[in-house]
Amino acid sequence: AQSVARWPRCPNLIRANRREPSHRAGALLHLPPVGNGGRSRVLGWRNIFAWMIGVALMVGAYTPASAAELKISLAELARILTVTLGEPKLRLHNVPGGALDFTPGSSLKLGSTTVAIPIPARTFSVGGTTYAYYVNEVNSSKITISAVPSALRFTVVFATNGPALVGRCVTGFCFSDSILPEITWTKPAVTFDLTPVWINGNLSLDLKRVDISGTFTPDCNAANGIFSGGICDLALPKARGATRTLKTDLDKALKDQVNAPEIQAKLAAGLRSYLKFGPVGEARFSRVQVDADTVTLTFCLACQAETQ
Repeated sequence: AQSVARWPRCPNLIRANRREPSHRAGALLHLPPVGNGGRSRVLGWRNIFAWMIGVALMVGAYTPASAAELKISLAELARILTVTLGEPKLRLHNVPGGALDFTPGSSLKLGSTTVAIPIPARTFSVGGTTYAYYVNEVNSSKITISAVPSALRFTVVFATNGPALVGRCVTGFCFSDSILPEITWTKPAVTFDLTPVWINGNLSLDLKRVDISGTFTPDCNAANGIFSGGICDLALPKARGATRTLKTDLDKALKDQVNAPEIQAKLAAGLRSYLKFGPVGEARFSRVQVDADTVTLTFCLACQAETQ
């Protein structure tokens, strides 16, 4: 009330939007009149000074006991990530190379961060010889980010050149690698869902779900001769088993790497620049809550974020 009496020429008042009361509940923000009948007016020094006082009072009203909330739709956050992460890339490849083979292995690129995605080979024995299946040169051609209930979905479409999984002889009587079934992957795609989370006062992402789609088809047509064809038929159940375990292996590898503390910190740093509040700058959050289509960020404008 005293603020109003001091500056009668600034009648437009907006109370600071606080979720909890504080000891300075009477703090007001003075907004000088800007328009009158569609005509702009020049602000006098008193109005400008009053506006500055109002801003100072509003910021000062926020104490560690008072908090504000910012709501962001998941659809908007998906658009922010599309800009922040640039062109994400996912590569699946774990075929062992020779001494001079510098082909990169499986990895996920998010913005400027690239993390290795270790996918183990699946070994099996046929007639005393040990074989293994490996993922072969499966590279993303497009990754899109969209909003789904309570999460952000990354949809990865792959381009393959030849069989997606190839067999190799590991130990024993290694007659030829060509005796094993080749496995093609028709319409290859992977989706994984990330949920917004609170990480050390910042907004980050936690990978919750991974799903593989498309059809895996083992084929013995490449095996030549009666001997090699017979081994190929014996290996068919093992080849089908390798395709079933690929989802489990990829799920674990992606979660272990993307949810690692250093990766979550880098994701938070990428999002932080989009969550600045004018002259206040970057805010530290005390809570992140997600519902079906909205993320609610709780923060204090003039205090350090509370711990959960």
